[in-house]
Amino acid sequence: SEMTKTVEISGEGGPLGIHVVPFFSSLSGRMLGLFIRGIEENSRSRRDGLFHENECIVKINHVDLTDKTFAQAQDIFRQAMKFQSVILEVLPPYNREQYEKSAIAPLCFLDNEEGVPKTKIPPPVHPKPALKTINLSGASSLEAGVQATRQQAKSPNLPCLGRKSSSPSLSPLMGFGNKKNAKKIKIDLKKGPEGLGFTVVTRDSSVHGPGPIFVKNILPKGAAVKDGRLQSGDRILEVNGRDITGRTQEELVAMLRSTKQGETVFLIVARQEEAFLPREL
Repeated sequence: SEMTKTVEISGEGGPLGIHVVPFFSSLSGRMLGLFIRGIEENSRSRRDGLFHENECIVKINHVDLTDKTFAQAQDIFRQAMKFQSVILEVLPPYNREQYEKSAIAPLCFLDNEEGVPKTKIPPPVHPKPALKTINLSGASSLEAGVQATRQQAKSPNLPCLGRKSSSPSLSPLMGFGNKKNAKKIKIDLKKGPEGLGFTVVTRDSSVHGPGPIFVKNILPKGAAVKDGRLQSGDRILEVNGRDITGRTQEELVAMLRSTKQGETVFLIVARQEEAFLPREL
């Protein structure tokens, strides 16, 4: 509590206008909360000075977000905003390193008879390349979700004081990129005045060539939401019969954008049951 500040807001004042991504500890890889990546101009947050970029929300109405999945954290936030008063614990950037160190303390082992906990610190996790996002609704926007790709490695399953802890899903893109255990789905989308209506995301890899490309978000307007079949997390395999394996995100976007209004795009996507991609709140 000494490291964080308390922000009290009203759940009735309309949208906050903040963009968040998962906040992963660079020391242990644990999910610690929501990282505020951007604040919209003329929003309630900007106007009232509620938040600043690079701050992290670590508790919502006294619920600790540590080891929650991004989807769980979003849901906790949504439920809290239904109340008149919402109390948030916010971590300023200058206290982040100290807070991450304090989050390692519970990761300990009982390996002697006296029962004295012996702390074991996992090796630091090096950041992976940023997520690149392209909005297919018309205007091109590149977003860098660095925090969302901080942890690509397997989750450390570290018991705490002899009690088995559940291993959190630390990487939004972990296990993606392979075509095993995924079913292929054919989807045809007719491009209307609102465009195709979805965003795509990839992880760059200069060593192995372009990485797989996934559907990030289904936008509120456009062909995808009207059709209803395309889902966030689907891996795009083919566009109009052309295999896009090894192609860059820019090449895929160019293919999709070249479709004229009224024409149909034929997609083949791979879907895994536990597909999960970070969504913005």
